[in-house]
Amino acid sequence: MSLRDQLLKAGVADKKKVDKVNRDLKKQRKQEQAQRERQSVLEAREQQARDAAEAERRARIAEDRARIARLRELQARQRLVRDIVSTYRLVERSGPVSFWHRAPNGRTLLRLRLPESWADDLRVGRLAIVWTGPSTQVFDISVVPAHAATRIAAHEPARILFQNPGPPEVDDPAEALYGAFGEAAAATVPPPRPGAIYNPPRFREF
Repeated sequence: MSLRDQLLKAGVADKKKVDKVNRDLKKQRKQEQAQRERQSVLEAREQQARDAAEAERRARIAEDRARIARLRELQARQRLVRDIVSTYRLVERSGPVSFWHRAPNGRTLLRLRLPESWADDLRVGRLAIVWTGPSTQVFDISVVPAHAATRIAAHEPARILFQNPGPPEVDDPAEALYGAFGEAAAATVPPPRPGAIYNPPRFREF
């Protein structure tokens, strides 16, 4: 027999009072259940926020480590290139021949005044032109043997400003202009291509 029935039978409480107590207890249980559910939802949201913050922290750490690793790798490559250039660069010599090559920014051409023997060696691929420095705005130009340029290209190909794989073809436009006209025709020919050996005044000299 339930507690309600026992109370009613004993005459301790009437039916209305017992029903009210039951309703109150039921209401209280529902409120407690709702409170537990709200607390559970709140705790779940707080845990999700903590998990998201932790994931973001770990992602930042991983990104920082990757950035540092890339920077160290870049610095190592730059040191290697500097070492190769300092070891093999030819002692700077000026000469009568204007030799055009790509600038480090890739958008303009620069001119070197070279001895004729250097210009010939560049044209046939025995020498190459490279750049060193922290940026395409702050740089040094060097002439190095082809084997040194090949080593540089293996690590930082963008450092190569001019390198022929071998002697130019007979119909190379730069060769035709040089052979047929020389520097005297500079004002009447199109803008030079890298490796051209003539001297239009529209490009700045390095």
